[in-house]
Amino acid sequence: MAEVRIVGKAMDDLADDWHWVVLHAAEELEPRLYFTARVDTVCGILIADRPRRVRLFDMGAPDEPTCPKCNTEGLPPGLLADVREAIERGEREPAAV
Repeated sequence: MAEVRIVGKAMDDLADDWHWVVLHAAEELEPRLYFTARVDTVCGILIADRPRRVRLFDMGAPDEPTCPKCNTEGLPPGLLADVREAIERGEREPAAV
């Protein structure tokens, strides 16, 4: 399975910016329909954290995202979301003393 990166947005989740949206472990089922393990953005917005079908719609996306964080080089796609998830998990678990 491959990682698929597109310029896109989820209307309710990503406000007005266009982002690099990453479909992790994506398998194309038919044109514009994928089964993916996880969906997030390069800048760290988690869209879906469990396997699901994702249908892509042509929304007239630009060639490059408008999100400044998605356009800067740095962490690999999805790594920031993984770090945030680990921090949140650590905050929920009691510390061993």
